[in-house]
Amino acid sequence: MGLNWAEHTVEIDAPIETCFAAIIDYETFPTWQGAVVDTEVLDWDSKGRGKRVRLFIDAKIRKVDYTLDYSYDQPERIEWDLVEGNGINAADGHYLFEDLGNDRTRATYKLGLEVGIPLPGPVARRAHKTTLKSSVDDLKKEAERRATSARKASNGGRAKAREDRTREDKLAEKVGVTGPPPRVTAPPPAKTEEWAPNDSGSLVELPVKVAGRAAGLGLGVARRAAGVGLGVAGAVTDRVARLVGNHRPPR
Repeated sequence: MGLNWAEHTVEIDAPIETCFAAIIDYETFPTWQGAVVDTEVLDWDSKGRGKRVRLFIDAKIRKVDYTLDYSYDQPERIEWDLVEGNGINAADGHYLFEDLGNDRTRATYKLGLEVGIPLPGPVARRAHKTTLKSSVDDLKKEAERRATSARKASNGGRAKAREDRTREDKLAEKVGVTGPPPRVTAPPPAKTEEWAPNDSGSLVELPVKVAGRAAGLGLGVARRAAGVGLGVAGAVTDRVARLVGNHRPPR
């Protein structure tokens, strides 16, 4: 009888990687591939992709099952060889994916089958084309569903980040912080002034003058200046006392 060939092409609003990931996700086929009743992955390749897979198909004219051995040129091409089949004598074909840019993909499914039961040619071809077209249309829906979910998750993550920043800004505003804390810099060193020997005022007034001149530099500087003034005054007083004692007139 020979292989009965059919081919169908669709354009999918999803990235090529998403389309490829969907079509090799064999264990989920029964949930979104209308013709697939069940699947069983018998072996895996070194990259964790299904190597040998058994599929149970409702082909409209009858239910069949077959085991395929897959090979991959990711993410552009998938091919298979028939290992064994129940109701299928031969199977050959491939899936091709073409990246169209802007997260769009062209998918082409080409499949040749030789069924194991006698059927009139027109009936076999019509059933084959219908099943193959449905399979590709189901892939389009699933890949677009996955792409939409991925976009929503990505947008949701960005929205949450914006929400978190807004919440932080509002909290900062409540506590009176409208921006990053001001940079704290050390005050410039106080200017040291030398006191002339003939500076007016008594030695007792000297600390007060020192503190007064430093007051404009801040309380801490003023305190330090006052301490310096007291120290200077005490030193001068001691010096004067010693000078006076050394120059007392003899009795």
